[in-house]
Amino acid sequence: MKVMESTYGELSGVVNSLSYPDGSPKSCILNKENRIQTPVGEIIPKYREAEFGERQKKHRSSLSFYPSGQLKSAALDQAMPLQTPMGEFKAEFVTFFEDGKINRLFPLNGQIDGFWSEQQEGQLAEVLDFDLPVGKFSAKIISLNFYPSGALKSLTLWPGERIRIETPVGPMNVRTGFSLYENGAVRSVEPSGMAELITPIGIIQASDPEMLGMNADQNSVQFSPEGALLSLKTVHTGICVASEEGETYTNIEPYEAASLIDIEQMRTVPMQIDFSETEITITAKEVHRFDIDTHNFQSFERQRVLRECCGGGCGGGECGGCSGGEDCCQN
Repeated sequence: MKVMESTYGELSGVVNSLSYPDGSPKSCILNKENRIQTPVGEIIPKYREAEFGERQKKHRSSLSFYPSGQLKSAALDQAMPLQTPMGEFKAEFVTFFEDGKINRLFPLNGQIDGFWSEQQEGQLAEVLDFDLPVGKFSAKIISLNFYPSGALKSLTLWPGERIRIETPVGPMNVRTGFSLYENGAVRSVEPSGMAELITPIGIIQASDPEMLGMNADQNSVQFSPEGALLSLKTVHTGICVASEEGETYTNIEPYEAASLIDIEQMRTVPMQIDFSETEITITAKEVHRFDIDTHNFQSFERQRVLRECCGGGCGGGECGGCSGGEDCCQN
């Protein structure tokens, strides 16, 4: 054990540390209690190891620092209240911008493994109340992400949570979470099931059953700052494209590939459609680009969608189950 000098004073109980080339502290692991004053409140970095059989925390440095010496991240010994631009929230892990403002806040920091399940961790998650310009809702969350200005950048929901928020195309049921532009306009959302959207090329049933990301910074339905639809994904809709002369292009639709869960099974891979003022880009098995002024587009509903199961509750048929959406086993 040793003592480390930092911008925040003397840190005791340092059992492991890294330094920048100039010798300034980069990160450390502690085994003694240290209290650090930050712009968002007093924190106690993680210093106790869980006993065998107890809930384990993710293996992270107790503290990490920017080259300037300012705090970059802190794994907390226990959930502590921190002051954010949206009010006070308890956190077990937090990252900072170099000026001391909160970047990301995580209410929980448990290690999910064979000894501690996501379900057990989820039972510890508190239902939090939010009253935002995009909607008023209550939900368990994984994290909050902020801009340097303090504006909310994204909110990531706990697996299984569903909320309803306002979007540029109307109210939408959402899973995984949503992201915002700095002015509060919706940047992206993840539909919790099929969202029927009116687009420049027809009605498209938007959904991305494979969206299982750790944060909601970028989701499958994306909007411009002005509210124009920029991109979406679908497994339920195909597109027929014809030139102005009437020469029909081959129908483009989501394709089938080996399951991510069982390689002997198949799944339908989401197709991405990107919109701009002059061009439509459709990414399926190949990437297709079309001038919007010289082509005609027509959407059509696909008759078969192969889905994967995460729990075996689908009961046969062509579909193996679900990848997280509400429309599991639809084909």
